[in-house]
Amino acid sequence: MSIKQALRVCVAMLALAGMRTLAVETTTPEPVDFSPLMFSLIAPAQVPSPDWDVYGLRINVIYGACRDLYGLDVGLVNHVKGTTKALQVGAIANISDGPAMGFQAGLVNTAGSMLSGLQIGAVNYAKRASVLQIGAFNGADHVDGLQIGVINVTRTMLGVQIGLVNVIQDNDIPFVPVINFYF
Repeated sequence: MSIKQALRVCVAMLALAGMRTLAVETTTPEPVDFSPLMFSLIAPAQVPSPDWDVYGLRINVIYGACRDLYGLDVGLVNHVKGTTKALQVGAIANISDGPAMGFQAGLVNTAGSMLSGLQIGAVNYAKRASVLQIGAFNGADHVDGLQIGVINVTRTMLGVQIGLVNVIQDNDIPFVPVINFYF
């Protein structure tokens, strides 16, 4: 085999490999189902199904669930399994399993990973929060912000706690009544 023939074989192989790579990279992604409106009596008795995203308004009579929510969420118990960028008003609870940004008002408010915004309720919890929490109990693993309540608890903090019981676990003095802070 001559050098020219070897080069032709190499170029052909590279071209085939490139076409295969292009074919793999240009596959279409799975379509995401979304709706501007969702209505739920009690999930899964809701329209559309809990596997959909909501870009708009979600009304939950008793309990509603969706994948991602961008907009307004109103009901007794509001549950978002993915990302929440919304105003959530729940008479009983607002539950966000994924990252959340916005406002949660209800008896119980939770954000499973990161929360940026405001929580107002009897019990507020966020894994990691850049937040203002106002409630009887405010908890987080880490807080950048302000906690105002009867009991405020966090492992680490860059901010201020105002309440009867204030705990920053990784602080030199972990418990301080009335006001506690760490910067």
